[in-house]
Amino acid sequence: MTQWCSLSVMKAVLCVGCTEVDYVTTVENVDFQSDRSRTQNGALQRSGRSSNVSTALRLLGANVELFGVLSRNPTYRMILDDLEQRGIDIGHCTFTDESPPFSTIVQERWTRRCTVVYCDKPFPYVTAKDFRKLDLDRYGWVNFEARSPRETCDMIRLVLDHNNGREEEDRIVVSLQIYNAFETVVDLIGMCDYVFVTKYIAETRGWMSPLEACEGIHELLRMPRDIRIRRPCVIVPWSSLGAGCMTTEGQYFELPAHKTKKIIDRVGDSDCFTAGFIYAAFVRQRRLADAVDFANAVASFKLAHVGFDCLGLLQVDTVKLPVKMRGGSEATSDEEDDDQQNNCRKHLLRPFEFLEAGKDAVVTVEPPAEEAPPPAESASAS
Repeated sequence: MTQWCSLSVMKAVLCVGCTEVDYVTTVENVDFQSDRSRTQNGALQRSGRSSNVSTALRLLGANVELFGVLSRNPTYRMILDDLEQRGIDIGHCTFTDESPPFSTIVQERWTRRCTVVYCDKPFPYVTAKDFRKLDLDRYGWVNFEARSPRETCDMIRLVLDHNNGREEEDRIVVSLQIYNAFETVVDLIGMCDYVFVTKYIAETRGWMSPLEACEGIHELLRMPRDIRIRRPCVIVPWSSLGAGCMTTEGQYFELPAHKTKKIIDRVGDSDCFTAGFIYAAFVRQRRLADAVDFANAVASFKLAHVGFDCLGLLQVDTVKLPVKMRGGSEATSDEEDDDQQNNCRKHLLRPFEFLEAGKDAVVTVEPPAEEAPPPAESASAS
């Protein structure tokens, strides 16, 4: 089997969390003091952290399953139809008659600044009892939302029990998205391989840069780094400045943002960042800094387009982001026989086009020149 074929048989990414509904409307200027305002357009769309990540991953070409509670209310049938049309597996989801949580997002036409009115209504969440029914051998990566701490903790423990005694290549990677209520989920951090922390959470903790956030999170872990125990890699996206990340050994990297010519739609860009990282780290087997750089590129590409469907048009430059196998070997398009490539690509979840660098549709992700972290003064300056 070639290295291109191996992508098509890779284990699935499991996204655990909620599916919600957004009503996105665009206005000239947001003025809540006014009695009446005219909207430019509006759309009802499926949303939710895990739901968005699963959509972005599927469009990038990953095999993905969503695990959560879905509504069977006929009013929200569009959620199930959209998931089915995109090929996202929901075979293990549980169902309820309740209406899902929703948000009203008011977006200014020119600045694309968003005002979110969130309805935080009670809604059932998946349990460890439901999670226990899954065949974990089917998954290579599980991404959790940092909500319902008790149930999430129990679910992560089930994954860790599954990994116990297995070879490194057979273990499931665990990632956690922290975007709210940091104090209630802080104990989950040490149980994961990767932790995503938003800029909002960092600033509420008094961390004014990605470096401060990474260092602050590692200081919260109970055991010092010189005691060789499990520690997560920390990834902190920082809006237009890019993102910072820290390895388990404490090496810090800061990757600048990929600038976009014009911001069209900000809704869901952070979830595209998460999906881009998982795709690069899991499907493409890239190192931490390379995966974060690719995640920046995916988020930037999404900002220039409305919705998520644009990710299906994003062409990954395979020369700059080759397939890296677990054994360490790399392959580019030039190293494969043409006939063999054509046969293999038929079985990929998403076809690849090998375009010349420099075309507008190509996103080039160049890995850092060295593995060593940048100088401390340059990291803290940004």
